[in-house]
Amino acid sequence: MRYTRAMEDHRDARFVEADFSGAHFRGVNFSNVKITDAWLAHVEISGQIANLSVNGVDVTQYVERELNARHPERALLTAGDPDGVRVAWQAIETFAGATIDRAGRLRQDQLNESVDGEWSFLETMRHLVFATDRWISGPVLRHPEPFHPLGMPNPPLDEVPPGMFELDSSPTFDEVVEIRRERMGWVAGFVSAVGANDLNRLVPSPNGGTTTIRTCLHVVFREEWWHDQYARRDLAVIEAR
Repeated sequence: MRYTRAMEDHRDARFVEADFSGAHFRGVNFSNVKITDAWLAHVEISGQIANLSVNGVDVTQYVERELNARHPERALLTAGDPDGVRVAWQAIETFAGATIDRAGRLRQDQLNESVDGEWSFLETMRHLVFATDRWISGPVLRHPEPFHPLGMPNPPLDEVPPGMFELDSSPTFDEVVEIRRERMGWVAGFVSAVGANDLNRLVPSPNGGTTTIRTCLHVVFREEWWHDQYARRDLAVIEAR
């Protein structure tokens, strides 16, 4: 499955004397954006950040250093050798397992609850199933039918082939966790025996062309870490209600 993102096209647009206070941008591409003479206060940004300059100061490396200081496991996620990959996956299993156990103490309706318009916990888990299938089950493990129907692809969902996913289903926590752990088991089995030559091997890229198995693993590692952060952030809100 090749997934192509369709977006509203505002490329090269100019916004002058525009009021975005209270706006929420999600799944947007801000590459090559220039903001001048602006009021930026109480702003929260999360996502893939590179070459971010604030008032002439590139803060990218500061953000990376601070994130790594707060979350030492992040430094493991770009491991380039087999042993490092195995250590990274062990770390992912640890924090992902803790988050699943934490969520298991909540009611089903809470696990289907959205916080601030984001995916619910179960939708987040379903997305990680999809991400694993897209980058590991298909290109790396070469399963002929890699996508589980309960996976949750990225929006826009109208680009998903009809019938491939059960987008309107409401699976239980146990059902989602069973599928999730199955996929995690597949990754664990692969990295337990992966060698240096395997990591360099070229496989079909979900984005077209080819890529290395190392890159596929790194994508899944990042997906695991970031979505665990999102899940724990939203679980804290739900628990406090």
